Order: sequence, then structure tokens, then C-alpha cells
Amino acid sequence: MMEMKTNETHARNPVAVVLLSLFMLAGVCALPSGAWAREKLSLDKAVSEALERNQDILITRGEEKISRNNVNIGNAGLLPRVDLVGSVNYQDRDEAAQNGLTEYTSTAASVQASYTLFDGFGNIYTFKKLKSEGRKGRLQARNTIENIILSVSEAYYNLADAIEQVAVAEEAIAISGDRLKRARLRSEYGQANALEVLSASVDANADSVSWKEAVLGMENARRSLNLLLDRPVKSEYDVETEVSFDKSLSEDEILGAAKKSYSSYLITLEAVKQAEYGVVIARSDFFPQLGLEASYGYSKTLEGFDAGMNDPSGSFSAALTLTYNIFNGFQSSIKSQNARIELNNSRLLEQKAAAELEKQVADTWQSYRNSLDILEFQKKNLESAELNFRRSRELFVLGQLTTTTFREAQRNLIDARKSIASASYDAKILEQRLQRFAGRLVGEESDQ
Repeated sequence: MMEMKTNETHARNPVAVVLLSLFMLAGVCALPSGAWAREKLSLDKAVSEALERNQDILITRGEEKISRNNVNIGNAGLLPRVDLVGSVNYQDRDEAAQNGLTEYTSTAASVQASYTLFDGFGNIYTFKKLKSEGRKGRLQARNTIENIILSVSEAYYNLADAIEQVAVAEEAIAISGDRLKRARLRSEYGQANALEVLSASVDANADSVSWKEAVLGMENARRSLNLLLDRPVKSEYDVETEVSFDKSLSEDEILGAAKKSYSSYLITLEAVKQAEYGVVIARSDFFPQLGLEASYGYSKTLEGFDAGMNDPSGSFSAALTLTYNIFNGFQSSIKSQNARIELNNSRLLEQKAAAELEKQVADTWQSYRNSLDILEFQKKNLESAELNFRRSRELFVLGQLTTTTFREAQRNLIDARKSIASASYDAKILEQRLQRFAGRLVGEESDQ
């Protein structure tokens, strides 16, 4: 009978009805328009969109094409040079000229070709250096793409975490709303004083503020992801909040793969190769240069100012030239010394990069394992918090528990739910970083 009377009183209490309606309206307002049929965006789709539309990725792909275009034997001087040369020369001499012409015009046109037969192998190693620069350009593009894809993954999981935080905040509002409703009903029957109602109202308002902040964080996280995907900044969609972990990861395997696939480290290796080629190119200055030149053309000399080419005379010439520099102000020596210094510096940088890579892998791996352990602890903590809250609520409904103790149980539950969501996504982000070290974050088809 007492329970029936309470329900009837609740039905006649306009304040309780309005409050419940407000909480239901708040839950509905938390869902953006079109949420019932909204797009479900997976991480793979988000990465695919970033590869297709992200401006930074498009720019770095253009820079990669430039580096590939520069890999050409013509840029290394391995192709002959062919020039078309034409000239018109007018002269006005005095009458004592031996050929009897005091005013004449000479017109000539020829095709000239030149080719370096040998330059101390400088052109050959220049081409090898160009190829190394092309590989370095591809690695730099991949490094940029990996950075952006990692940013997309982090933004995706940050959004998923923010969505979970909103859901937890809504749960807190529901609990506080139920507590406030009960406090007001108890006050009507004289079982609670105004202080209990005021305390419940303050806690409900605080939870509402927390919910508003969580919604703001969710919208900011979604806008950050939209920016990376080049979507309209106000695009709305749902993301997958469930995550799974790769149990096959091994620290030793990741480190071994990183030394073969981690683009940032491979860039330093290419820099060493380029420095080695630079030493050989600098040494080529100490060798003689052998070149071949050939030309074929027509010429005509006419009296007066006449640039005609009627019945010209043809001529062919060829020359083999050998050049050996004896002294050029020590430029070749300085160039060779600087090349050796650059090679030594690049090798030191490679050693430093290798040590840093080992440290980065070890740090990330340890953080990843710690995150998984923390996640397990948070799961156990959540079980305890849920059990404690259920028992506390039962005792609170029976009037055997103070509002302060009940509020503490509620806070423990909400904090546990927030912590387990954040711990899960933090561990997943660290796993993505490990995948990047191993060269698995971006497929080979994405590098092209």
C-alpha cells in the first residue's frame, strides 16, 4: 500500500514530472540531428579518407613525385648535350681589307653536340646519389603520411573516448535525477529535511555541468577528426567504441622490424649513402676529364648587309679534348675534405638514430604493457565499484545510508567508468605507435 501511494503521489507531483522530462530531453538533445540513421565511421575508412583527401598528404605526394622526377641520367651528365646555334655577323671594314670586301655579312647555323666520356666517375656516382635522393624522398613522404595517419588514429580514439565520457556523464545525471526525485518525495512525507533536497539538487546541477563539458569535448574531438579527414567541420557520425588488441606483438620483433621498416630511421641510412657518394664525387675532381665535341653547320658570307643563306657552304668538325686541372685555388681539396667530414657526421647521426630508435621502442613498449595492466586493474575496480553502488543504492532506498555515502559510491562508479574507457583507448593509441615502428601502419600501396 505504501508503494502504491508513493507512485500515485509521484504521478500527482508536477515538479517530479517536469524534472524527469527535463532529464529525458537532455538525453535526446545530446544526440545530434539525424543520429538515428547516422553514418558509422570505422578507423579503416577514416584512414582511407585521410589518404585520399588530407591536404598535407596530397602535398607530400607531390613532393615525392618531384624527387622521383629528379632521378634522371640527364641530371647526372650521362647524356650528350645538343645545341642549335645560329649567328649573323655584320662588319664594315676600311678599303684596305685584303679580300676586297669593305662591307659584308656572315650568316651561320650549326648543330653542336658535346659529351663527357670520362670525368673520374663523377657523373656515374652523381646518378647513384640522385637515386638515393629519390629513395630518401619516398621515405620522407612515407614518414609524413605515417605521422598523419597516426594523428588520425589518435583523433579517432579521442573521439571514441569523448563519446564514452558523454555516456558516463548521462548515467551520472540519471542517478542524480533519481536521487533528487526521491529526496523531494521523502520531503513531502516528512522523511527528509530541506537540506537533503538542497544537497541532491546541488549534486544534480554539478553532474549537468559535467555533462555539458563532456558534450563540448566530444564536439571538439569530432571537429579535430573532421579537419584531418578534410570533411566539413560540422560533419556528424558515430565511431566504433569497441577496441581489440593484438596479442602477437613482441618487443624484439618490433625492434627488428623497425630497423628495416621505420621510415624515420631509414632516412638516416640513406643520408649515409648520399654522403658516401659525395666523397667519390669530390674525388673525381682529381682525375682528368675527357670530352668529345662535334658540330655540323652551314655558313654564307654576302657583300653588304644581307643575311641570306642562298647556296651556303657546309662544314663538319669534331674534337676530342683532355682537361686536367693543375691548380684551382685548393677548391678540390676543400671540397674533398668537407665531403669526408659530412660522411663522418652522417655516420654519427646514424648511430644516434639507432640508439634513439631502441629507446623509443622500449619506452613505447613499456608504456603499452603498463596500459594493458592498468586496463585490467580498472576492470576489476569497475566490478567492485558497480557492486558497491548497487548495495549502496539498496541501502539508500531503505533509508539506511546517508546521502554523503551514497554520493561517494556514485562518484566511485562514475570515475571507474571514465577511467576504464580512457585506459582502453590510451592502450590502443600506444599499440598504433608500435605498429608504426614495425612499418605496419601504412601499407605499401599507400606509399605509392
